[in-house]
Amino acid sequence: MNTAGYSIEYRHSNGNMHVGVHGEFNHNTADAVLEILHTAYKGSGRIFIDTAKIQHIVESGAEYFKTACAVRGVPITCLFFKGEKGKHLGPNGSKVLLMKEREKKCCGNCKNCACKNHKANSAEKRTCCAE
Repeated sequence: MNTAGYSIEYRHSNGNMHVGVHGEFNHNTADAVLEILHTAYKGSGRIFIDTAKIQHIVESGAEYFKTACAVRGVPITCLFFKGEKGKHLGPNGSKVLLMKEREKKCCGNCKNCACKNHKANSAEKRTCCAE
């Protein structure tokens, strides 16, 4: 679902549902997420909502989402919010997963490597973070 101000995408994987929200989280965004959960959630497995690409949370939209989850019968104990912004969106009983930022690993073979981790005598040329 893509509209002015926000977009939402979802997929099913290993019996779980994964929802990605991009842009502003407001009342309309909350309604759209709830509609997707209502129509696409299969009734089993966990629901992961990724908050990393939410740029702004409108407080009234977050409050609406929290109360509407209970009214619409969203299984709160199955809701997992990925990222710091999940603290503002998650209704009581849901969980917030704080993800550690992954460190970029250098191959050690890139030209002008900033980490100075070059491997000697490697015939293979790879691209990595510093190029």
